[in-house]
Amino acid sequence: YKRRFWAGAPRELWNRKFAEQSRMPKEPENPPPNEVGRPLVLLVDDEADIRRMARLEILALGYGLVVGRHGQEGLELARLYRPDLVLTDALMPKLDGRDMCRQIKQDPDLAGTRVVVMTSLYTGIKYEAQAYKNYLVDGYLAKPLEFAKLKAVLHKWVPLEAKRA
Repeated sequence: YKRRFWAGAPRELWNRKFAEQSRMPKEPENPPPNEVGRPLVLLVDDEADIRRMARLEILALGYGLVVGRHGQEGLELARLYRPDLVLTDALMPKLDGRDMCRQIKQDPDLAGTRVVVMTSLYTGIKYEAQAYKNYLVDGYLAKPLEFAKLKAVLHKWVPLEAKRA
């Protein structure tokens, strides 16, 4: 749906998008695996605005964070960093977030990793049930993200007490 929207978008909208992107600060690089804070959240989303907003909230809550821009990168980062929780968009290029979740759950080294899928498109009960059954997700979060709901999901799956242990 994003491609269709931007394919038909007027030139003025494209100009505005590029102007906004040029003013945005560059996203920080992920720290080396031995330097990340714990408990660790891996955030995977193809939208820079979502990554920026979620990054601020996750870090403000006291969690360590690494960030991926698409499902394939997310899977590679999960194998490298061994996060406590993966927070992923459902629909992304290169590898869908739901399929990334399934691969994480089927990997013996990552099977215990909690995965929460975020979506703005598949918000109905039917899709949520499919995500639990077919993709083995641990949680489901509707976009746009609300700070209170994000906080509740993080505290449910990765309590900050784990940091002190």
